[in-house]
Amino acid sequence: MNTLLAIYAAVIFIAGVIFFTIGELNKNKEDESETFKWMRVLAIIGIILAIACAIAARNMA
Repeated sequence: MNTLLAIYAAVIFIAGVIFFTIGELNKNKEDESETFKWMRVLAIIGIILAIACAIAARNMA
């Protein structure tokens, strides 16, 4: 179970970093700047979730 949780944490972390990067690169577009703002916020929440999963996977023994 902890291996699966660690893999899940890694996938969420990578997706969060990718979404945050896309949001940062496109934040100055005038047509959908609000969308990219929320993309960055949700990416940060996803990264926090990935950190929590990684901690939980490490503590499960």
